[in-house]
Amino acid sequence: MEEKTLVLIKPDAMVKKLAGSIISDLYNLDLKMIGLKLVNVQKELAEQHYKEHKEKPFFSKLVDHITGQLHNHENVVAIVYQGENAIQKIRNAAGKTHPEEADSKTLRGKYGRWHSKTDCFENVIHTSDSPESAEKEITLWFNDDELVE
Repeated sequence: MEEKTLVLIKPDAMVKKLAGSIISDLYNLDLKMIGLKLVNVQKELAEQHYKEHKEKPFFSKLVDHITGQLHNHENVVAIVYQGENAIQKIRNAAGKTHPEEADSKTLRGKYGRWHSKTDCFENVIHTSDSPESAEKEITLWFNDDELVE
């Protein structure tokens, strides 16, 4: 099934200079990149992105992480991919959310870690988890004219 999905290369990956390696790994999935930009994530965007977690105790940590507050105020690389089974292909490449449970061949397994200093799972990448989430997230992070299909 042809679909679109959002990928965010998070500030923990940016501070470690992993964006190029992550994009290179994703390039091998035979998907088309139709949107790419560097985003200085503000609190409002972060809160919108994570709004389903608003009542959870870790909400503020998610916001601090994605806005770069925990990682030298680094930015996020936002990417939209399109292609056959794009969501599942990207999720398989990313690996389990918890980096210590992720297969060592996945992005999170290779580059992610638990960081005790920031009390944060540094899992380097966000990926949409369903077609509905992908649609909402892409609309939140990109304007239509920023996508090239």
